[in-house]
Amino acid sequence: MPPRKVRNRQDSDSSNRSGDENQDTMPSPSPVLMSEDQLSTLLAALSKSQAEANRQLIESLLTSHGLGSGSTSATATASPSPSVSTSTSTSNLSKCMARFDGTSRDPEAVEAFIDSVEIYKECASVPDDIALRGLPMLMQGEAAIWWRGVRKEVSSWPDALKRLRAMYGVPRPAYKVFRDVFSAEQGDELADSFIVKVRAMLSRLPYQLPEETRLDMIYGLLHKRIRKRIPRDTVMTIESLIDKSRSVEESLIESTSIATKNTSITPQSYKASPIVSDEHAAKHASTCSDMSRVAVRNSRAPVAARNTPLLSSSSPRVVNKSDSDKKLFCVYCKSRGHI
Repeated sequence: MPPRKVRNRQDSDSSNRSGDENQDTMPSPSPVLMSEDQLSTLLAALSKSQAEANRQLIESLLTSHGLGSGSTSATATASPSPSVSTSTSTSNLSKCMARFDGTSRDPEAVEAFIDSVEIYKECASVPDDIALRGLPMLMQGEAAIWWRGVRKEVSSWPDALKRLRAMYGVPRPAYKVFRDVFSAEQGDELADSFIVKVRAMLSRLPYQLPEETRLDMIYGLLHKRIRKRIPRDTVMTIESLIDKSRSVEESLIESTSIATKNTSITPQSYKASPIVSDEHAAKHASTCSDMSRVAVRNSRAPVAARNTPLLSSSSPRVVNKSDSDKKLFCVYCKSRGHI
């Protein structure tokens, strides 16, 4: 048994050596050399074959669903740019916060609404057809009812804006705008708010006025308290007039509040000073004591003497028997017979 095991080991060693020799004698593959032109040609051929395979696959799918060749070519043309179609389908007016109800006949209201929608449409890259379909979402009340009646006649986005302006944004004539401007002089309202309001009214004119002309008109409508503190030749623009008017009014309000605090202490009711009160109390006490003594003296005197009036230099009144019937009472010394 032991010699057989030795032979097996020798046979395995010889087989391993022969396998290694066979592996060493196998030739190694030679590297493939290719120029840049050949590589680019190969890549172009691969991409072309891949595109052709994709086209055939799409055609087979569309044919199996019963679609025509026209839709096949349109889909094949639009397939290389799926990102553009995705962005276009998701861009709409659903998140636009502008709303219009048509209750205000002011042209500025509809113009402000149109400006808001146009800005959102431009920033979100919403196409005209999608914006036209989403315009009813932004209308409420009377404007929504009006749109339901004219939506079948509107074919484009510019046409929709034109009809909206014609319905709710009829501009006022220039002479009516000037009447509104010159009839509104500054009253108790703040100067900066008044200037902004007049400037907005002048912007409704069908033509543009020069800056200096508008400044003269606004300055002439200001209150006298502003005009006498801001000379006309010190302001060159409307913005500078707003800043200076605000500063003047702040100083006026501050000075008025200080003056109000100084004059807020007014005599609500007359109250005598402690010295006057003490003097008055002393005089009243002496008068009461004198009159008390006179009353006691009269009570002790005979009846005939009681009927005789007694005059006291310290008392302005005379107390006799008849006074006791009136039940006089002094609220200071709490005794009867005098007041």
